[in-house]
Amino acid sequence: MTFFLAFGPSPAVATLDQSQISLERFVEARLAESSGEPLIAASIYAEGLAAAPDNELLAAKAYVKAIEVGNFDLALKAVNSLQLRGKADAEMPLLQFIDAYNNRDWQSAENAIVELEALKNFAFLAPFLETWMAVEKGDNAQAIFARTKENTSSNFYHYEQLVLLNLATGNDRDAIQLLTTIVERNEARMAPVRVIAARHFWSKNDPETALKILQFRRSGPEQKLFRQIENGEKRRVARRVNGETGLGFLFQRLSNDLAAQRAQFLSLLMAQLAYRLEPKSDYTRLTLGRAYAGAEFRQLAVAEFAEIKAESPYFLAGISSEIASLVSENKYDQAQQRLSAAIERDTASPQLQVLKGQVLQARGDYAAAADAFAQAIILAENIEASDALLANYWLALGGAQEQAGIWPEGLESLRKANELLPNSPSILNYLGYAQLERLENKQEAIAAIREAHALRPSSPAITDSLGWAYFVIGEADQAVVYLEQALAGEPQDPTINEHLGDAYWTLGRKYEARYAWKSAKLFAEDEDFERLASKIEVGLQSDKTSP
Repeated sequence: MTFFLAFGPSPAVATLDQSQISLERFVEARLAESSGEPLIAASIYAEGLAAAPDNELLAAKAYVKAIEVGNFDLALKAVNSLQLRGKADAEMPLLQFIDAYNNRDWQSAENAIVELEALKNFAFLAPFLETWMAVEKGDNAQAIFARTKENTSSNFYHYEQLVLLNLATGNDRDAIQLLTTIVERNEARMAPVRVIAARHFWSKNDPETALKILQFRRSGPEQKLFRQIENGEKRRVARRVNGETGLGFLFQRLSNDLAAQRAQFLSLLMAQLAYRLEPKSDYTRLTLGRAYAGAEFRQLAVAEFAEIKAESPYFLAGISSEIASLVSENKYDQAQQRLSAAIERDTASPQLQVLKGQVLQARGDYAAAADAFAQAIILAENIEASDALLANYWLALGGAQEQAGIWPEGLESLRKANELLPNSPSILNYLGYAQLERLENKQEAIAAIREAHALRPSSPAITDSLGWAYFVIGEADQAVVYLEQALAGEPQDPTINEHLGDAYWTLGRKYEARYAWKSAKLFAEDEDFERLASKIEVGLQSDKTSP
């Protein structure tokens, strides 16, 4: 009885019995889900839906699991089943549209758009879908596309889609006019559009236009593509824009935007739709991998990132995301093996050395991490990297040296980072706090932290550093002011809570001090846990001050 109550109302259970679906198999599917085996769960739900196509419960579960594992056919089957019973969710007609679009079944595609508009939430996409359908049919796409400016949501994607529409339909002159604005503004968000356009003109043997589009090389992919075009590399680099590119990019963009809103399932759905349109696109792989990672399907994410080839402009973005996914699961050996193979192919890449250092740092091998960051600096200087990039590498080196106890070399590295990139709040804060921890150069340390706070007063971490600086120089009243501000921004941060507890105790506010220490202890480990336990029991002792 408990099982039936947990999985839905009695009519659904009756349907299961009437369809002779094995209860044990249904339980097995749920167990597979809870054990992190989505592929097995999806397979079991697919068997159940095949045996009982009218079962709404199974259709709904099959749909979710199919999206999670990338089984488009199963997801579509589930959507069709739910739609027949009036149970379709607002995004579901998009699957029907993509299926119809790929099959050039225009009547079914139009029916899907009608259903999409009826369900409201994603109706703003209708003009885009109709536009790209018109491109494939040879109809007047521009007249349809004009409707994308009528809605606030669709207007948000209007400009970039217009660029791709002009490129796909051979209207390069108008596309270049639009691209001129995109290039001049040099916005980070438009980097993928610039890459798509540059690859398009490179495929048309127009390197001059392609390089002009990439002239500012703001992002890593743009930098790599610029070098590739300069070197005459075309294989797997040049790529002409077509309908699938334009429509696929719409869903890639939606996936990224939904991920930013933490709508992980819908983000994954949009990435799956883009993949269905452009399975060979490296940017599609990157988007899908990130969507998997956001939904915490790390193994699937790693598999997607690994498919991005070394010659792709997005290779470094892909391998960085792949390594991050592996490290998040403590798979350090696999991450290092992956990086070793990549470094062997490209020994001159400073970015790969930085990734190596980050993996070593994550596993606690700080001295080896420092060696990797030092090598990255040498390689970056060889290619005359920007001061901003070198500053970040010196910051990474100084951080690893500080963690490894390689001091005062670490201090010199941090000072070098600050010299290359003055007015960086992150660098100034680290430079100041690292010295403050060692109770050395107090005036220099506090000056650096004050400057960091002036540049970024909204940062809880920097505000905490400033509060702790005041505590160290004996101004506990002023310390509490800043530490309470920091805690308001990060109420569960153990370091901030411990700092505030120490300041409270110094001012005689012992009840509040113990409360803050208890909050810090909830998230503390090892030595920090023992130190906090001691404070809670006997109060603040000179040898138990927060490090």
